Amino acid sequence: MSSHHKLTFVFIILASAALWQFGLAGWIHTKAYAAQILLDRAWQKTLIDHTHNRPWPWADTWPMAELIVPQLDITRIVLAGDSGASLAFGPGHSFSSASPGEHGTVVISGHRDTHFHFLQHLKKGERIILKTKSGIHYYKVSNTRVVDARQFTTDPYNDALILVTCYPFNSVINGGTERYIVYAQREQMMTVNSERLKVNSEAAFSQTTAHHELL
Repeated sequence: MSSHHKLTFVFIILASAALWQFGLAGWIHTKAYAAQILLDRAWQKTLIDHTHNRPWPWADTWPMAELIVPQLDITRIVLAGDSGASLAFGPGHSFSSASPGEHGTVVISGHRDTHFHFLQHLKKGERIILKTKSGIHYYKVSNTRVVDARQFTTDPYNDALILVTCYPFNSVINGGTERYIVYAQREQMMTVNSERLKVNSEAAFSQTTAHHELL
């Protein structure tokens, strides 16, 4: 085989590999997008009938809650279980912790390079909303820190939300024992209701003022 033919052969092989990689990447993105649509439909159905709704027939998980971070314009559907199969499609709830919406410590995990990449931007005092089939629950970030996964423990009697992801965020190596933890305490309902009352009162005052100005 001549040098020219060898170069042509190598070029064809490399071009084919590049096209295959490009097609694979496109398929992965399409699959992820379709999965999010199915997850959202299953979650909306859960809010109506209050039952477990699998996003597709062979799924071994289902939507349990909706995690909302208003300051960062983030919304994530939380899935049942924190196995690799669940985390591939979204944050997963640890069955060994309190269920979302119940009293106790709720633990939710997610991948650092996808669904929980935003954790590094959460700051102390910011609000996290956990929407469940039983209602809406408000938490406020109290602390963030890096821990060793082998020594990580939780207090089951603390009314809190813990978000967990691998660390460091920019690492290209999977695994490791370090975890980035976001701690958030549940806000007292009295405080939340007071804020709602304040907003409603201000809105009513504005409407009354506008009405008198028209008169």
